[in-house]
Amino acid sequence: MKTICLNNLLSNLELNVGLTCLDTNIVSCYTNSEGTFVSSLFLSSQNASYEITQVDFECFSNITLVSIRNSKVSSSFLVGPFSPKTSISLINDTIAYEQLFLAPISTNLTYLYISEIPPPSGSIFINLSYIQKLINFQFQLKIWDQSTKWISLINDFPPGGMYTIPSLAVDISDIPSMSNLKCQSITFRTYDSPTNLGFSNIPTLVNINSLYLYVARGSSDFTQFSLIPKNNLLQSIFFNGALVTPNIADLTNLTKVFSIDLRNVLTDFNYQGQIPLILPDSVTSLTISGSSFSAGVYEFIETFQKISTISLTYNKISGNFSEWKNRGYSSLNLYDNQLQGSVDPSWCTTLLFFSNNQLSGELPSCYTCHLLSSEVKYLIYNGGNGGLNSFTNVNPIPTCTTLIPNLRYNSTSLQLILYGDDLGFYPSNIKVPGYIFVPKIQSKLFVAENILQSSLPQFLDFNFTGANKVFTLSTIQKAPIVNKITASAQSNSIILEGSFFNYNASSIKIVIDDNIQCSIVTATFYKVECLILGVYEKNTVANVTINIRDYYYLDLQILETSVLAYLNQTTQILNCQQDCVSLGGFCNTLIGQCNLQCPNDCTNSLSGTCNTSTGNCICSPGYEGLDCSILYIPCTSDCGAPLNQGSCNNQTGVCKCISNYQGSDCTIPSHYITSVIPCSIDGGEVSINGWFGNDQDGTHTLSSYNVIIGNLNCIVTSIDQSTIKCNLGAGTGTKNIKITNSIHSNVVFNGNGLFNYQNPIKSCPNSCTSLNNGKCNSNTGECQCNDKFRGFDCSTPITIIETAPTTNTVIDKDTGGASLVNQDTTYEISIISLNEVSIDGLIINSHPLKGNWSIDNSTTTSNSNIFKFSQQLINNTCTITYTIEEIKLKDKSFTFGTTTFTVEKDSIKLSVLVKDYQYQSSLNTLQLVFYSAANSNNNNNNNNNNDDCNNKEASIDTSNANNQQVSNYIQISKNSKTLVGRFINQVIADSRPTFMSSTIINDNNNNDKSTSSIKIGLNLPHCNECLIDPDFSVLVSPDFKDSCDQSSNKNKWLIPVAVVVPVVGCAAIAIISIIVYKKNRYTIKLFKLKTFKK
Repeated sequence: MKTICLNNLLSNLELNVGLTCLDTNIVSCYTNSEGTFVSSLFLSSQNASYEITQVDFECFSNITLVSIRNSKVSSSFLVGPFSPKTSISLINDTIAYEQLFLAPISTNLTYLYISEIPPPSGSIFINLSYIQKLINFQFQLKIWDQSTKWISLINDFPPGGMYTIPSLAVDISDIPSMSNLKCQSITFRTYDSPTNLGFSNIPTLVNINSLYLYVARGSSDFTQFSLIPKNNLLQSIFFNGALVTPNIADLTNLTKVFSIDLRNVLTDFNYQGQIPLILPDSVTSLTISGSSFSAGVYEFIETFQKISTISLTYNKISGNFSEWKNRGYSSLNLYDNQLQGSVDPSWCTTLLFFSNNQLSGELPSCYTCHLLSSEVKYLIYNGGNGGLNSFTNVNPIPTCTTLIPNLRYNSTSLQLILYGDDLGFYPSNIKVPGYIFVPKIQSKLFVAENILQSSLPQFLDFNFTGANKVFTLSTIQKAPIVNKITASAQSNSIILEGSFFNYNASSIKIVIDDNIQCSIVTATFYKVECLILGVYEKNTVANVTINIRDYYYLDLQILETSVLAYLNQTTQILNCQQDCVSLGGFCNTLIGQCNLQCPNDCTNSLSGTCNTSTGNCICSPGYEGLDCSILYIPCTSDCGAPLNQGSCNNQTGVCKCISNYQGSDCTIPSHYITSVIPCSIDGGEVSINGWFGNDQDGTHTLSSYNVIIGNLNCIVTSIDQSTIKCNLGAGTGTKNIKITNSIHSNVVFNGNGLFNYQNPIKSCPNSCTSLNNGKCNSNTGECQCNDKFRGFDCSTPITIIETAPTTNTVIDKDTGGASLVNQDTTYEISIISLNEVSIDGLIINSHPLKGNWSIDNSTTTSNSNIFKFSQQLINNTCTITYTIEEIKLKDKSFTFGTTTFTVEKDSIKLSVLVKDYQYQSSLNTLQLVFYSAANSNNNNNNNNNNDDCNNKEASIDTSNANNQQVSNYIQISKNSKTLVGRFINQVIADSRPTFMSSTIINDNNNNDKSTSSIKIGLNLPHCNECLIDPDFSVLVSPDFKDSCDQSSNKNKWLIPVAVVVPVVGCAAIAIISIIVYKKNRYTIKLFKLKTFKK
């Protein structure tokens, strides 16, 4: 702290030298790491001749407040310099005020307060640009008188811009034009009205937020405020002074104003005796005092429904106040008017000031309950004998019987909520040590905020001082606790003692033995007394139920307790330690133990009896279940239960076997085959995978299997519950597999077409046409075409492919069908059914699939080329997922099982997932049926050339459908174009590749010559998870002509459009393609679906 600077200043002012920071009446300091500094000075000079200048403060570099009172101050003092963010206060000082604002003041000043100014000796001009950098500016006279005419604010800002000025509180002669000025708050006082309309330039107050105007003499025309442009920023208006309105003042232009406060307006401020205002919808608070309104006041305030705070004092308002109803005002002040009538009870929820009127009748109990409160007395009467009001029930002060408090704690909002009736109006009248309750709804709802539950006691005493009453309330919601019941047979009365009762007698209901009412006489938190109504047995034990309906707005909580008591003596209640109701019973309060109810009362006395101590039924012989309602019939065996093979259905006495076992005792395995790893045509080891039981039951089931493949015995070499290995002799072709068991000879599994001898030398379709076209790869069974040919059999010249007509793909998102459209021919490919086939080849159940698909839009994007469909079979646990992938940009390779193949671009590929199929028998298998058709487009106008020369009858060729090839091929020809279907003779069953056969199903019902169709059945083993993979292509026949006027053109066309269809059963995944690796491992590739635009 610069002590020398401070001492010099104090010495000049003849104040005590040597003051320290402890003398806070004059000096305030603060300390930081650099030292101690003077922050504030409060000076009142004792040296009348010394003139304080800014130089006196130059060495106080950290000062923020200077207050100078009753001193002589230089007129250039405000020029500075001062330290940044300094506030100056000049009070009753001797200054040449006329020269104080001849130059801009220091820009380091933030607040400037000049007050108690003596009468000026000349004009004072304050340029607004000189004080622009301030936050707040005050310039007010010591005496508010005619001297205001010497003070002028000058708007010296250049036109064309918008300038922000500080908040102002100034005594002035008149308001300057302020249309180019923005200001948060303005307070202007003048003594004489500047014009016959009041202040000038009211319409320019466009960018002012809060306006406070005072006029001591003369009247002002309030309609001037109607001239303020509509885009103004005014939010609140305060006017103190005489007002006139030659017309109604329409203030709807003040769209942001929420508060209008007009004081001492005098009696001329009305229009034909009514309030002369039209208010904007934004107004929520209105004050008018000192006028004279003889009509329409209630109608006026009812018109503007958003106004919640109203003060209309000293306005000579007359009329019948009984007709005024409360619509939910926060407060209404009608002090000192001429209203007559009574006070409606609806006003209890509003802070209503109605003293010094001419009201009479009975005052509502919300007021009479609190007449010991001086604040409430002020509401009713201000002065002796109630002013002019003359209520009939205030003297003497009546006893309050209607104050009913309730308490609830809200752990979410941390609020302690006091609610009920006649609670009072003021927080000071509710004494609860450590808590302050603020009214939210007068006399109905008070709230204490930020209350931690951990700090709350269980009980609080509330002292309502205005009513001289104390109530004990609980901070937790709890059912009534009854400790003692005193019954009087002579007076038919019952007294319940305990806690957690209620002060509101109307919310309490007491019932004896469910049908006898007991009328409440008195009620407190600790005691309730009632009178028994009607005839009852007095010398008995009865069930007494006390029910409390706890209302909190619309939230009704019912708190109920039932006890047993004697009706002719005193009963000490022994409450149970457990919650008997949650245990399904009730508390026997005579002994303090739970009586538990049994489920369904154990049905009837023949079925069982109830143990009331445990709540469990003791069933009679022949019955079981929680309530002994289920007949009990034992099975003749254990149903393989020790080995988890089945369980007894005691309602029927019949064993219920799991899916892999059958028989009356669930001991016979339901064996089946899921996949086969065959041997070569030379014979060898065969692996058969599936389910074959076990030896856990001691019957040596596994060692009793026989396997016949075709007509040859396959000698079993090893076996466990999932795999049989056996040696088979040489052979060729597709064979059936028959599995029998000598112990269970009546259980036979026939695997039709499940075995196919592996020929290491594989044949190719159509022998690849000729050696000029291509050669056969005998290892893979696929043609390797020469450069000039393409196609599955190398029959199509590459020159034809390069000029082939475009094939378009259409995906029907409603039915799940795929169509390939080429000129006037459409090829349809769809999956139409899933069949369950019995061991003798009969279709046991057929599930139609066509048209039942639902598209999965969640996996479809605009950039995707994949469409995903699904459906659930009716009356079966099976779900099927079906995916179509378009191969657009280039050829794409796929691997399935042990086969790798390529799908050419401009093709489509199908995938099907069958999940959780529920077989009717473990011996049954599945067949998935595909439908393919070729149709003529008679209305095809896409080609301008006449295409009649290509019209050909439909035909079907199945000559290449050979299960001994790696793939089967079927062909449908129409209009010189051919649909070729390729079926890989392999299925992945339960993660293992195995042989699969195909069946051609002719459509004998099709007589339409324009359509040729074929059904292909893919025969699957009994599997939990199966995957197959056929594909399709579209060919153009050798005699197709691209233009019918070129008869010499005999080009063959090939339009490759492949459709690959894997089918999966029982796996809960969406499969597009499956890549099989060595050691039978495979991964599943998932693709997103796109929205297909037709």
